[in-house]
Amino acid sequence: MENFKSKYTSKCAELSIQPLTTVLDTLARRKTQIDEGNSDTLPLIHGPNSEFEITTTLSPKRQKSHLVETLNLSGQSIPLKAGSALASALSDDCFFTRLVLADAFLGDDGCILVASALKSNTTVTYLDLRGNSIRADGAIALGQMLKVNSTLKSLNLEWNCVGIWEAGVKSIADALTLNQSLEELDLRNNKIGPQASQHVALSLKHNTRLRRLDYRWNNAGLIGGRAFLDLLKWNTTLTDLNLTGNEIPEDTHRGIVSALERNNDRYKHDLYTKAHTQGLTTTLQTLTQSHHDALSQLTSKLVETDQNAQSMSKKLSLASAEISESQEAYAILEAKLSRVMQEKTEFENRVIQERTQSQKQVTELQQELVTEREKRMRAEDTYQTLSSGTTTRVLKLESSLKQAELDVEVLKRDKAILLEDVAAAKEKERSIASLWEEKLQRYEATSHGKLMKLQNLKEEEMAERCKKHDERCRQLETECSKAQEEVDLMRNKLNNEKRHWAELLSQTEARIHKEEEARRNDIELQYQNMHRQRDALQTELSSAQAMHAQIQKEHDAAIKRLHDQRMNQSQELSDLQARDAHHMADITQLRVRLEEARKEAKEAHEQLIQFQSELNRIREASEREKKDVVEREKRERKQEHETILKQISARDSVISRLKEELRRRDDEMEARDEENIIRMKELQLNINTLLTQRTRKHNRTKSTDFELSVT
Repeated sequence: MENFKSKYTSKCAELSIQPLTTVLDTLARRKTQIDEGNSDTLPLIHGPNSEFEITTTLSPKRQKSHLVETLNLSGQSIPLKAGSALASALSDDCFFTRLVLADAFLGDDGCILVASALKSNTTVTYLDLRGNSIRADGAIALGQMLKVNSTLKSLNLEWNCVGIWEAGVKSIADALTLNQSLEELDLRNNKIGPQASQHVALSLKHNTRLRRLDYRWNNAGLIGGRAFLDLLKWNTTLTDLNLTGNEIPEDTHRGIVSALERNNDRYKHDLYTKAHTQGLTTTLQTLTQSHHDALSQLTSKLVETDQNAQSMSKKLSLASAEISESQEAYAILEAKLSRVMQEKTEFENRVIQERTQSQKQVTELQQELVTEREKRMRAEDTYQTLSSGTTTRVLKLESSLKQAELDVEVLKRDKAILLEDVAAAKEKERSIASLWEEKLQRYEATSHGKLMKLQNLKEEEMAERCKKHDERCRQLETECSKAQEEVDLMRNKLNNEKRHWAELLSQTEARIHKEEEARRNDIELQYQNMHRQRDALQTELSSAQAMHAQIQKEHDAAIKRLHDQRMNQSQELSDLQARDAHHMADITQLRVRLEEARKEAKEAHEQLIQFQSELNRIREASEREKKDVVEREKRERKQEHETILKQISARDSVISRLKEELRRRDDEMEARDEENIIRMKELQLNINTLLTQRTRKHNRTKSTDFELSVT
């Protein structure tokens, strides 16, 4: 906030203008409120013609810092220099996230300044520019800003003049093809025409972020409505589109509403699938965590068993050492006994007295030997019991390994069955695609033949009309010659009436000239109108042909999408195979650990079986969901193909109807041309008769004057 204040005041000083007192006062009050730590929403200064406030709300992600800060300058007249200072302060501001400039009299120049500031701003997510008389230049600047800005989520352009020139709307539409952050766009009351609406619809085909578009009270018309209906066949993210007051037909509006409902259902389904996948991932994570915990417990138990085995081996080594010591003592005693026996034989006479003592010593030695033998037998018994226990456990481990190998073979068989099902599904898809391609080729061949037949029929009709026109001209020439003869006869009859017609000649000439000019003007206007209607029909025919070509392109795009989805399915199959390989690697690791674990093998095997059953259940559920999604997409594509074929047939009927109407108009034009030619000839005949009468009257007056002069 301090950075915004310092930059704003320095820019105002540089432009030699006074900073807005409302801005400075509100910033000061906001600073005191932040220091005191009071309420979340702070209403600030309200002047007679302005309303300025800063609103703060706490975010759950950052509870210690205020994330939503609104700069509201609605209803206040902002001059150009003040707007420049405010834009320079907002260019690198990190405090405000909502900017409200409604009814601020910005115009194109102010809008250009705000758009250039938001090109480098990374915190503003809401921009309100209602009622600012923004035209083409401002709209172009906003389009350039939307191409660069990646944080703005909502833009309000209500009550502006963006659609007066098509360049502004086209710039915003081009920006929407690239922008992937804007979620809400308000274009109410912007005088946007059908062609500009078509640009907006085409741009939104490639936009996957915009969810709400308010397009009320514009001039989209039939062309714009069809463009938006065509848009919703490809765009699945737009869930709210309001087209009230755009003079769109009811059937088109119903199609748009049904497409929006479908998008809403798809959006809800996507949310459900995301939640379901998140739940599955959490369960999988818990399973993996439990598996890791079980493995850690197994490893700890294995460590304990290793320690016990080491202690037992130490005890066995000590017992063997004691046995070896007892054997050595026994050997020593036997040596002593042999020496005693030798001494006895040698010194029998001398050891008679000591015989009793030696016998006592022998008995003691025999007792010691007996005790040593008993100890040795006990040690051998303990060793045999330990060896028998280890052998039984080893046999149990081998049986569990055989069971695991059987489970692995069952999994391999299931995998082979799944691969066969996938191959059968691919063959079905290929056969369906080949059938559709054959149908399209047949339809193209039949449509081309029909067009050629229509052209030939049109040429034949034109030739017949030319022949009829020539015959009509010949008849008119014969009639004209007959009329000329009748005029010659009438000249002899009208000599007596020459004086009477001389008086009315001037009046009739003026009246005839006026009527002739009026008729000529009417005929020219009718001729021009007919030519315009003919050009309009030709343009409609060309637009229908262009729409037919566009539908063909869309069909090719649909085929390409089918191919891409097949590639995605093959990729998913490879991913499943990789997962199976990964699970096989896990099974081998578990097998190694089971071989190492000579104790607690039964519990480890049960946990492994539980984990495999849970994993198979999760895999079956995911495969079931994928199959359902693939079948649903196939049904939708089939419906789209049927609708496209219906549209093609409807447009062919429209083209035939337009051709019939064009033929009827041509007939009407030819009839009118013939009537005009007849009228012109009648006028020419009347003029010729009047001129001949005038000349005869003039000659008669000359003759009478000459006779009078002679007499």
